[in-house]
Amino acid sequence: MPGPGTPRDAPGNVGPGESGQAEAAYWRAEPGGVVACALCPHECRIAPGKSGLCRARRNEGGSLALPYYGLVSSLAVDPIEKKPLHHFLPGSSVFSAGFVGCNMRCPFCQNWSISQELPPGLEAFTPRSLVEAALGSGAPSIAYTYSEPSIHFEFLRDSMAEARAEGLKTVLVTNGCLAAGPARELLALTDAANVDLKAWSPEAYSEVLGGRRDAVLDFIGAAAELCELEVTTLVVPGLSDDRADMASIASFLAGISPDLPLHLSAYHPAWRHSGEPTSPALLAELAAVARESLRYVYLGNLAGTDADTLCPSCGARVVTRRGYRIGVAGLSSKGGKGSCAACGAELPILV
Repeated sequence: MPGPGTPRDAPGNVGPGESGQAEAAYWRAEPGGVVACALCPHECRIAPGKSGLCRARRNEGGSLALPYYGLVSSLAVDPIEKKPLHHFLPGSSVFSAGFVGCNMRCPFCQNWSISQELPPGLEAFTPRSLVEAALGSGAPSIAYTYSEPSIHFEFLRDSMAEARAEGLKTVLVTNGCLAAGPARELLALTDAANVDLKAWSPEAYSEVLGGRRDAVLDFIGAAAELCELEVTTLVVPGLSDDRADMASIASFLAGISPDLPLHLSAYHPAWRHSGEPTSPALLAELAAVARESLRYVYLGNLAGTDADTLCPSCGARVVTRRGYRIGVAGLSSKGGKGSCAACGAELPILV
């Protein structure tokens, strides 16, 4: 069943329940008016008048409604490196749209005000009007980001198709906690993805984060097949700072490709988690562990960290990064693929 309301062709301030009509995908009706959502591994069984765990999908009269279809919480033009993506159009900008809600409950969420709460004053877009806004920004790509975008599967699917028709590259920044069918459908419309691999322990994923690790691993495998892929692990002391676990993360990713970029991001206290922030020494130590398996490991969320891309063949600095000041003088381009300007070696970078 479509959600209530009709989206405007141009954005405007709205509240929950005033977004656009769209037919929900990946659900089935069950006895007693219950709706079974099949979008993500939680497989919420939603009673009439109630919402699923993500709060973006609601049972209205025994059908699945999308009360937040097209409602956008945040718009910005960001450096592509902020997603973070280091091997996809380095030095470019990306038009970024955020939504509301999440299907996980990470206690250290940095965007909790839109992922764990439902703020007022959202802007309503159609898939077309959001793409037109992205085109007007002059950025070569559009990112679906900030909170968890995949729970708004139908809007992303529709908007990504519009974006590709206009020649815009599409970027998905996600926790990867999605069922296999919708994951592959969405990734087929995605040009580049950054996926959070938040921990190696399945128990930590379930008990601390409210997610499903194996679903995320499957999502990463599908993303590597269908689009450009980079992975981020937020290093939270006591959760994702174990050396053996980091070796397992790196080994898993290297089994897909040793060229797959891994971003190790420093944790800072946020929302309901007040533990000590990640130290530079710990981040560097874990990076050394990961580099035993992976060629490209980047440190982030700490001032002064070295996030340059080096040519694995000759060691030349191909891309320099000082905060969001990006230098690409060492990067050559041939047919959209990057190569080292010093030695000519082909590199796994899309330019």
